[in-house]
Amino acid sequence: QPELGKPMRNCYSLPGPDFTYGMHMHKRDGGVPEAIGHWDSVKAKPRKRVMPRDFVAMGRGAVSEGCTKPREFALYYKFKDTRQKDKGILIHGGKAPPGMTFGRPSRPPTPFFDIIQHRYKELWMEQQRARTVVQHVGKKKLKPGEVRENFTSFLRTHPLPKKKESFWHLQRFEKVWDPH
Repeated sequence: QPELGKPMRNCYSLPGPDFTYGMHMHKRDGGVPEAIGHWDSVKAKPRKRVMPRDFVAMGRGAVSEGCTKPREFALYYKFKDTRQKDKGILIHGGKAPPGMTFGRPSRPPTPFFDIIQHRYKELWMEQQRARTVVQHVGKKKLKPGEVRENFTSFLRTHPLPKKKESFWHLQRFEKVWDPH
């Protein structure tokens, strides 16, 4: 039975007080001062990037050479391996061209003076006033005995222009509507 108020003992014997837990680094083990003072950084090796094949250019070249069958195209692709051109923009470790920026442009700042003077409120009020004027003009009441105008009454007041007299037409073009 375990002693009262003490955890139960396990059956493993622990190493002595001079034992260090964890791994000991033989190269550098200067502790915190060395970790803060010397950062272990890895230099990126510039590696040659393999560009994908340019099938459009290879197909164009194969046709100009006179290839017509799939086997001829495959042989042409095998012996004339054309790669796409490398644009060279920001490849691993590459530099951005001067004056090049990334991302979306920031929107222009809101004029603070207009906010203080309630300019946007005034603009909105003017738009609302103009809108109500247009609605009142549109809802003009009809006088008694007045009829609303529709397309037929519009055509009666504004007749279509007379057709010019033409000579002979093919029968199939007789029913074509001519606005002139």
